[in-house]
Amino acid sequence: MNILCLCQVFETGDGAGSERHFYFSKYAVSKGHQVTVITSNVDYKNARAKFTGQKGTVSRTIAGVDILYVYSYATFRGSFFKRFYYYLTYFFFSIVQSFKLQKPDIVYAVSTPLTVGLLGYIISRLRGVPFIFEVTDVWPDAAVACGVVKSNTLIKLAGMLEMFCYKKAAHIIGLTQGICDNIIAKGINRNKVSLLTNGVDFTLFNSSVNNSTISEVRAKFGFGSKFIAMYMGAHGAYNALETIVEAAVFLKGDFRFLFVFIGDGDAKPTLQRLVTTNGLNNVMFLQPIPRSESASLLSSADAFLLPNRKGAFFTGNLPNKLFDFLASGRPVIVAGAGETPELVLAAKCGIICAAEDSKAMAEALINLSMIPVDHRISMGERGRDYVLKHYDRKHISDQFLTILNDTVSHK
Repeated sequence: MNILCLCQVFETGDGAGSERHFYFSKYAVSKGHQVTVITSNVDYKNARAKFTGQKGTVSRTIAGVDILYVYSYATFRGSFFKRFYYYLTYFFFSIVQSFKLQKPDIVYAVSTPLTVGLLGYIISRLRGVPFIFEVTDVWPDAAVACGVVKSNTLIKLAGMLEMFCYKKAAHIIGLTQGICDNIIAKGINRNKVSLLTNGVDFTLFNSSVNNSTISEVRAKFGFGSKFIAMYMGAHGAYNALETIVEAAVFLKGDFRFLFVFIGDGDAKPTLQRLVTTNGLNNVMFLQPIPRSESASLLSSADAFLLPNRKGAFFTGNLPNKLFDFLASGRPVIVAGAGETPELVLAAKCGIICAAEDSKAMAEALINLSMIPVDHRISMGERGRDYVLKHYDRKHISDQFLTILNDTVSHK
């Protein structure tokens, strides 16, 4: 197959974000398929151009995957209109770029943003091939649930675009069961919807991360003998990270604990102000690091924190960071309900408390710190074994290719 992937934020392992689609693409190439990706020339986490001083489309081939970075407006933070212009520039330059390519057999469009679904439909129609729509977050529902979008007119228009994309797609892939259920509940035939979760690339979590490496990392960042409660991932409104900061407030006088945030996002300045306002000395913010270097830093933690927001919508959350946390062999404290805590409970590798309950999170940390170290290690190893058995990316990539092959053969 000749696969054209439209993914506005496409990570290749040299950045801090999920490289899910790069893994799929590499895997497809290894099986004899051709993959071309049209993505944005923007470092999304830092809201700046990836390749400066170069006009037009920048072309790179990495691990056999042809990646085309089209111009997109980069400084999009702080304004809805700037963000929309970021979406719009990627949209139109991708259409132009698609006609410079050999005709694909299939178009694979990844949302978010929702506009990529429309982009996938337009290119698929113009080239006369089917398109598959992957939904990583249900929009506009996610934006409404987070309070990011409040305009009834905008919500209605986005809802119309959402349904248009669902109906025109030859097949739909949902990142979680909750996403799939949401789409089906809106009247889409369940036979048209498939679940393809996140997973773990275990080549990133190999035996090279040993006790000596962990000691070096802890010394480098000044962790000392503290109990490190870590969060690594996006710092956005969706992530409920104020729950962690408020837990740090409860444990302000307990000098055993250090809360470590790794990453970036729109909510980071607000979190930093909250730390300053509360005079917290038990919170540390670190910059994003490439995923290829993340395993040693993750393994230096004693436990991971994963807060969710309240509400039925957020029960369908199963983020990529959870799989990285579990693959690191450390216990996880989840504040939330739904698919994420259900997986942790099934793996018997953590503690669950209510969404946005910072006091319960603080108490869970205290309880976890009192468990003997070897018991905590066993807890973490259960999580690692569970995701290795059920969420290996190689198996998920086979499912990905099966869906694409079936769609092409039935066009």
